[in-house]
Amino acid sequence: KMKEVFSTSVGAKLGQEALKNGVEAGIIGTIIVLLFMIVYYRIPGVIACITLVAYIYLLLLVQNLMGATLTLPGIAAFILGIGMAVDANIIMYERIKEELRSGKSYLSALRAGSKRSLSTILDANVTSIIASLVLFYFGSSAIRGFAVTLILSIIVSMITAVAGSRFLMNLAVRSNLFNKPGYYGVKERDIREL
Repeated sequence: KMKEVFSTSVGAKLGQEALKNGVEAGIIGTIIVLLFMIVYYRIPGVIACITLVAYIYLLLLVQNLMGATLTLPGIAAFILGIGMAVDANIIMYERIKEELRSGKSYLSALRAGSKRSLSTILDANVTSIIASLVLFYFGSSAIRGFAVTLILSIIVSMITAVAGSRFLMNLAVRSNLFNKPGYYGVKERDIREL
């Protein structure tokens, strides 16, 4: 059984300032992540940025519909969720790059990379949901808010970062507009001939 050993309270002005600083840090961090994804992953990075913006919008929408108040633990869970959504994209894109390097066609690489990455992404998200449920069950109100936001962010990221990203990648590959390995962050000299 958990009991509170220490707690502090802050005035409305200090709390408002901390909330503002937390939101600013989240925005700056998100912009840096978006730029990294575009520079390193190219076309998949652009797709990751689109799905990440959709993730942020949907999560804010869900929290607004629930009438949730944005607190510091909620912001922390929100930013952690952004990292997890990007992580799911990175896992999938790295698998696709491996398949491209092995000499597969773009569509085959997309299918194989998506299939190979799904179990890893699901395992990571399921274990995070389990940890969040434990936090919710044993935690106080601030910890419960963190846990609820994290669970919501994981569910929304599965929709956007996994399903949405795969859909958009499929459209990009099938369009034949991006049929150079460089568009996917793969150098032509690294591709092995079958």
